[in-house]
Amino acid sequence: MMEINNIQESIFAFDQAIRLKPDFAAAYCNRGIMKGGLGQYEGAITDFDQAIRLKPDFAAAYCNRGAAKVSLGQYERAIADFDQAIGLKPDYADAYNNRGAANIRLNQHEAALTDLDQAIGLKPDLAQAYYLRGMTKGDLGQYEEAIADFDQAIRLKPDYAEACGNRGVAKLKLGLLDEARADFKVALDLATKAGNDNLKAQVEQLLHAPHEARRDS
Repeated sequence: MMEINNIQESIFAFDQAIRLKPDFAAAYCNRGIMKGGLGQYEGAITDFDQAIRLKPDFAAAYCNRGAAKVSLGQYERAIADFDQAIGLKPDYADAYNNRGAANIRLNQHEAALTDLDQAIGLKPDLAQAYYLRGMTKGDLGQYEEAIADFDQAIRLKPDYAEACGNRGVAKLKLGLLDEARADFKVALDLATKAGNDNLKAQVEQLLHAPHEARRDS
């Protein structure tokens, strides 16, 4: 609740900034990011649209608009935005990471791996890029390599419940049942602490019926 209140206060502050300076592109972009944090993706896209109208070379606005479109399932349109962001800022690690995520959703695994490799090369401490690359390698049946990526994601972000759970799935695919169960138990504890009921339910299912293993995205 405190985090939601903080986001709402930030939105109010950006509202005030925009009233004082209607051509303040960064304020629209930042307000869009805050709206995205509340799940208000359509409203966020409207703000990113305005930021881009005011500043057509605003790479961050394209990248964040693309992220909002991913959340709405508009993957091809999101990729177009990430392409634009990368064209404006070729070393934009987050844009490569997000484009990789969109390519995963479109089952374009090789394109996803290329993007995620690039994101990691530009930003080696980007935990989500290792996680997404691990997911992609798992989809391709490359379970040992997937585990190595999940290991790195967890080193960078020790409370990464999704990475723990999916590392368990990869270990299960390799027949490492005891190690998989250990990962599932850690993932369950982290998901419980984070209040992530959806992930918690998925991990509980894996603990009780590991033969039904499926990835948690």
